[in-house]
Amino acid sequence: MTIFASLLLATSVVLAFLPSRWSVVTAWAGLLLTGIGSGVDIGVTIYIFWGVAAAIVMALSYLLPPDITRSTRGNGYIVGAALAGALVGLVLSHAGMIVGAVLGAFCGAMAYSRTPAGTTLAFPSGKFLNYLCAKGLPAVITMCTVGTAIGILSTSIITR
Repeated sequence: MTIFASLLLATSVVLAFLPSRWSVVTAWAGLLLTGIGSGVDIGVTIYIFWGVAAAIVMALSYLLPPDITRSTRGNGYIVGAALAGALVGLVLSHAGMIVGAVLGAFCGAMAYSRTPAGTTLAFPSGKFLNYLCAKGLPAVITMCTVGTAIGILSTSIITR
C-alpha cells in the first residue's frame, strides 16, 4: 500500500508541472493511502482539510477560462518554487510547509514575470494575480498535500 501511495504522490508532483487539473486529486488519494498504509493515527481532520482544498481547486479550475488552465507559461517556475518552499518549510513545521509553498509559488511567479516571456504578466497587475491564483493555488495545494504525506511516512518510519 505504501508503494502505491508513493507512486501516486510522485505522479501528482509530475502532474503539477503539466497543465493537468488532476494533480491535487492524485495527491489527496496518495495522502489517503499513506495514512491507511502507515498505521499512524493522524485523525480525520487532515484528510477532510486537504480533501476540501482539493475540491476547491478542482472547482476553480473548471470555472477558469480554458486558455488559462491549459497554459504552461511559467508553470515550471511556479511549481518548482512551490515544491522547494514546501520542502524547506517541512523541515520547520506543518505551518512552515504551507507558508514555504505559498512564498515559493509567489517567488516563482515573480521570477517568471521578469523573463522576456513573462513580461505580459507585469507584476503589480490583476493579470499577474489571476495567473498566480490559477497556477499557484494548485501547485501549493499539491505540494502541501504531498508534504503532509511525507510527514506521515516519516512518522511511521520513526515509530517503527
